[in-house]
Amino acid sequence: MVIRWLRVGLTVAALSLVGCRTTQPWQREDLARRSMRPDGDGDRRALRDHMTGTREGAVGGLGSGGGGCGCN
Repeated sequence: MVIRWLRVGLTVAALSLVGCRTTQPWQREDLARRSMRPDGDGDRRALRDHMTGTREGAVGGLGSGGGGCGCN
């Protein structure tokens, strides 16, 4: 039983260390690009959400309300 918990603990420790890495100064340019952001292009996403809400006639969970007329 102790060996099993030791294995679990070592596995969790090893997996948590996988994400740690030092970024070199010349790599930061690539990581700062807009395409590398997890949310992507915020303006494009907002426009797509607005068009979807207008077309569907309802907005669900996007943080804004209104009808399907597109006047909001």
